[in-house]
Amino acid sequence: MKRSGLTLLEIVLSLAVFCGALTALSQLAWNGSRATVHARLKTQATIRCEAKLNEILAGVEAMQGHSSTSFPDDSKWSWSLVVTPSSQPELVQLDVTVSHRGNSTLSNVDVTLRRWAREQFIFAAGAKQVKEEETKAKEKAQ
Repeated sequence: MKRSGLTLLEIVLSLAVFCGALTALSQLAWNGSRATVHARLKTQATIRCEAKLNEILAGVEAMQGHSSTSFPDDSKWSWSLVVTPSSQPELVQLDVTVSHRGNSTLSNVDVTLRRWAREQFIFAAGAKQVKEEETKAKEKAQ
């Protein structure tokens, strides 16, 4: 007697292979989505860190230490600044750290950028000197 069709053992084996493949693919998709979220947060942290460092160098923010200061647009983001004097006169090391604290460990990100800069008072003194020289030149011309 010749039978056509599948046996129960073949069906169970094929279902086991299918479920194993489905599990592996879902794990890959989950890891991909986690990596995407982490990369997006890391990129945002880097952009915020660069912007804050530029604000400090431009004189918008004072060049003095800050710790865990929240950003005004989103309280989950915070920044801190460590100013370290160097062995070179009038030169300081600026370490800006931007952090994001979320509901899970996946959304916790920290980015630190370091830059060497001259003290802000040097720029103020230079601008004052240029202004005085311009004033003297105008008075001399009159």
